[in-house]
Amino acid sequence: MVFLAMLVIIGHCFALHMVIAGLAALVLLVLWFLYLRFVPKDAPALLLTPLAFWLHVPSAVPVAYGLAGTPLSAFSAACGVVVYYMCDMIHGKMEPLLHAAEAPEITAVVQEFFNGLFRNEEMLLVLIACALTVLLVNAIRHSSADYAWQISIVAGSVAYAVIMIAGSLALDVQIALPMVLIGAAAGCLVGFVLEFFLFGADYTRTEYLEYDDDDYYYYVKAVPKFNVTKAQRCVTYIRNEKKKEPDLTDEELDALANLGHTEESGNSRDLDEIEEKEEIEEINETEEIQEEEIPPLDEGDYQDVDYKSMLEDTLKDL
Repeated sequence: MVFLAMLVIIGHCFALHMVIAGLAALVLLVLWFLYLRFVPKDAPALLLTPLAFWLHVPSAVPVAYGLAGTPLSAFSAACGVVVYYMCDMIHGKMEPLLHAAEAPEITAVVQEFFNGLFRNEEMLLVLIACALTVLLVNAIRHSSADYAWQISIVAGSVAYAVIMIAGSLALDVQIALPMVLIGAAAGCLVGFVLEFFLFGADYTRTEYLEYDDDDYYYYVKAVPKFNVTKAQRCVTYIRNEKKKEPDLTDEELDALANLGHTEESGNSRDLDEIEEKEEIEEINETEEIQEEEIPPLDEGDYQDVDYKSMLEDTLKDL
């Protein structure tokens, strides 16, 4: 994607003049090879930095790369600044020069190109401001201080504005002060958005740990991440719905009544059979008990009984 953007820039320069296209290609290729050598992962900065300048939020890119990148990202931001001012210089100076009544010589075009690019004090000031902002933000972000990300965002945005204002006074460079302040505020806002998506630490629950081994003492600061717990809801559904009885025909109702009658009669028969079995079992048990309790009489016992006296006693009782 970056290489395609470079081809687009060279194509527009070629439409203006072949020499301008060659010089722009030379500068872009040098920047491209430096990128491949030092910061190959930060190549999108070549596109994002000019885009941020055109949107009047130049501090957004150095703050963002300071948070998400490394100290070498300062080189990425500086190269992006060079690309932006090269395009701005071609549009502002080289195009009127080439469209003049008298066609300039090639040496004059080359000299004007390099003078406009490398003797541009405003570009030098912005380049220094962006590089220092990246380094400052990255250094504070990697510190162990509480709320390091928030401090680095605010410090980087303020540092960018201060460097631009102080540099404009020292180098006698005309800058738009309101746009610098607005750009710094926008860069601060972009930084907080990145902090929301890339980093979430709950400093209110910070823990400090200390332990050691045979060689070292370890002092650890543990900052937990934000943990958003979902609320557990218990929903009880209360339904007061009456069961609807199915619509039956007269024939179906008669069949159900007959079925219930047969079931009742069958149940009564079963009960009668159970009662009869229980009575028979009780009679058998009583007979067995009587047989066990009444011992058999001997023949001598029958002879010793005085039946006549027993009869007289019973008659007296009557």
